[in-house]
Amino acid sequence: MSAIFSIQLPRRASRIVGGIAVTVVMTAGAAGLSSAPSGATPPTQDGTVAAGYAGHWLAAQVNADGSVHDANDHPSPGSTLGTALGLASAGTEQATFNRTVTWLSDHVDAVTGTGATAAPGQIGYLLLVVDAAGRDATTFGGVNLVTRLAGTLGQFESGLYGQADPTYDGAFRQSLAILGLDAVGGAQGAGTVSWLAGQQCGGVDLATEGGWEAYRAPATACTAPDLNLFSGVDTNSTAIAFEALTAAGVTPASDALGWLDRSQNATGGWGFLPGLDDDPDSTGLVVQAIVAGGQSPTSGVWVEGTHNALSALLAFQLGCDAPAADRGAFTFPGGGQSPNALATQQAVWGASGHAFPLGVVTFGATPDPCAPVVPTTSTSTTTVSDTVAAVPVAVTPAFTG
Repeated sequence: MSAIFSIQLPRRASRIVGGIAVTVVMTAGAAGLSSAPSGATPPTQDGTVAAGYAGHWLAAQVNADGSVHDANDHPSPGSTLGTALGLASAGTEQATFNRTVTWLSDHVDAVTGTGATAAPGQIGYLLLVVDAAGRDATTFGGVNLVTRLAGTLGQFESGLYGQADPTYDGAFRQSLAILGLDAVGGAQGAGTVSWLAGQQCGGVDLATEGGWEAYRAPATACTAPDLNLFSGVDTNSTAIAFEALTAAGVTPASDALGWLDRSQNATGGWGFLPGLDDDPDSTGLVVQAIVAGGQSPTSGVWVEGTHNALSALLAFQLGCDAPAADRGAFTFPGGGQSPNALATQQAVWGASGHAFPLGVVTFGATPDPCAPVVPTTSTSTTTVSDTVAAVPVAVTPAFTG
């Protein structure tokens, strides 16, 4: 179903997701008429192959010490953490993943923060990585991550993790914390799951019913998506909150997937708010929520004409006609055909076909849908000396939770 909300004028806004600042470009256009990404043809329509190929690009961004650097060429805890989780989701490049885990262990305080600055979203991300690596979350880097997360509970509001103002990331950081604890078998904090469930919007207003906004104060009514204020119920908060409650064994009171269905663009994907053009970060999160709900993003209500949720996501991946160093990465609207690290990390979550938590990951070989294909011959008298470029083959992926 196409989005039911109208689009407003273009503007640029900043949001916080799990403690990471993200700039979002809002583009004009009628709801449901957003254009698909232009440029290179995606290298594959197989989500698992796409995730593995993106993992190869992510691995190339990792330094010898296991860190990923920021724009100023300094080691970035957030980028390193996001890359590690992307590699785990892709299930490729194990040696590089192991290096990132070592770096995270050696710099655990910088990654999670300590005391009053401890960031529950970052701890949640790290718990998911620790679980994927098969490490002990109670002794990781000499720190009990479960205890550190518990120490942030109720600092701002009862039932909510973290001391920082939750206006822009309350539901997201709470969801990451719940997912992380579920991953390592830690006990959920008192009132934390019910806090997240209580943030969901009910009622009969189709603009809000079933969704989550970044945060709403207790007893405050839900806010419809507003592209002028860049506020209200959004796809990212809804997707991650639904996934977290599902992992915790809680059925939301209202139909979260129904709200996401109503918010889908005619191109098959999602922007941060309903009515915005597709972006890979938001679409990747929603695809992962669809998988968590036991549905396929390539069938049923998730099909829009010739597009579907997965094809909309993979349309952002750079293909075989891109520069070799860029292939496999995902782009972000407004960035042309330049690889975007954050988009690649989060797009992999959806493309991989796995919901969080991942469990201990069994890594495999890195696929290369752009590798040359050497034709074989049926007789010993024929010699083929030339190779031909690979033509990506569309394969229907099997999605599992």
